Amino acid sequence: MMNRRRLSPEPALRFLVLSTALLSLTLAACSGDTADDQGGRRAGRGQSGGPPGRGGMSRGGEGTSAAVPVEVARVERRKIASYIETNGTLEAENEVDIVARTAAPIVELLTEEGRQVTRGQLLARLDDAELRAQLEIHRVTLDETQLAYERAKTLQADELISTEEYEQAAASYEFATAQVQATEIQLSYTEVRAPFDGWIVTRYVQFAEQVNNNTPMFRVSDFDPLLCTIRVPERELPRLRDGQPAHLTVEPWPDERFDARVLRISPVIDQASGTIRVTLEVRSRNRLRPGMFARVFVEAETRDDALVVPKTALSLESIGDTVFVAADGVAARRDVELGFSEGDHVEIVSGVQESDAVIVVGQDGLSDGTPVQVLQAGTSLAAGGPQPQDRADGHPPPMRGEGGPAGPGGPPPGARGRGERGGRGGPPPGGGGRERPDFASMTPEQLERIKERMRQRGMTEEQIDERIERMKQRTQQEDR
Repeated sequence: MMNRRRLSPEPALRFLVLSTALLSLTLAACSGDTADDQGGRRAGRGQSGGPPGRGGMSRGGEGTSAAVPVEVARVERRKIASYIETNGTLEAENEVDIVARTAAPIVELLTEEGRQVTRGQLLARLDDAELRAQLEIHRVTLDETQLAYERAKTLQADELISTEEYEQAAASYEFATAQVQATEIQLSYTEVRAPFDGWIVTRYVQFAEQVNNNTPMFRVSDFDPLLCTIRVPERELPRLRDGQPAHLTVEPWPDERFDARVLRISPVIDQASGTIRVTLEVRSRNRLRPGMFARVFVEAETRDDALVVPKTALSLESIGDTVFVAADGVAARRDVELGFSEGDHVEIVSGVQESDAVIVVGQDGLSDGTPVQVLQAGTSLAAGGPQPQDRADGHPPPMRGEGGPAGPGGPPPGARGRGERGGRGGPPPGGGGRERPDFASMTPEQLERIKERMRQRGMTEEQIDERIERMKQRTQQEDR
């Protein structure tokens, strides 16, 4: 019988203990990762369940919020003007059709459409063989009648011929002279020349084509200066004067201004439309062309020392005209009164002071007293977070209460306590101004004012409607 070797219980027990310890360590590590992950999320979201990076309520119940990144611009004093704005079409002051002045076939074309020409430049040549032959015949006749006239003059002085014979010889000489001159003029018409400096707009004829009197051959246009005829409401008549400065813009060069001036003002008012016809003169700078559609700005009044801010500083979410000023690390709402508007800037009559730092990027969604962090223009925010300005497609960044991580487009959690929409936490510090309106109960007139402000920002109607809908949804979420 074979003897079985009896194992000692110590190695088995040691193996069991070691296996149990390893399993415990593994479970502890997994639990630790999960706890760290949950703790990290709790730390990022806060106990209130807000989005990461924006703070929330701590376990002690105290509200903490991260500063909203914004960009600012200083209120400055500069010249700004008030304009009469309208539209017009450019036209050439000198534009004519050059027509044939004699009947003949075309033997030479020396220019084409789109060519620039100078006054007196030869454009085309007509067949002149027949006219040259006629001219030679008339010149021979002129020589004969001239000799007859000179003989008659001598004989009449000696009283050898009658006065009647002398007068007939003189008349024949004058008639022959006139025939030669007329034929020379007809011969000159075979050379078609430009009447002034300009451009060949249209060539109507073809080589070897037979033309007759008054057959159109070319259209020549002078592009400098150009004229722009506009219609101005009669109520603007006191603001118009001859020589008044103006400028216009055209679609091919939207960022350029072309200086103009009022050339003449019609003395009568059109009864049907109640408007005045005003003609402006503008230098083309080799860019403008007749027929272009232009936006016209006639300078009616100027102020040399006005407080001016960018139009982007105006809040899109207020019924009235409102800006936010960055001061002492927080955003302060200011109700302002607007004056003249020129391009991308607007005059502030009251509500801000010179050198105030108005928020121009990131102010949409702010409340009075929201902490802000001023960035330099072009400074990037933390990776993964939306930029404070609207995206390239024109849509606004996500706002608080609209899902996703909160960006600079909305205030941090807990900002409602600073007076937003009535302020459940009391009035805003420092008095503040009007808070964001209730989009759900807004009147059509109030809504249109907000939409107009968005249009001035360059937003399309589709983008405006989407933005308004987002604002309404945010209002409903805040009410809940």
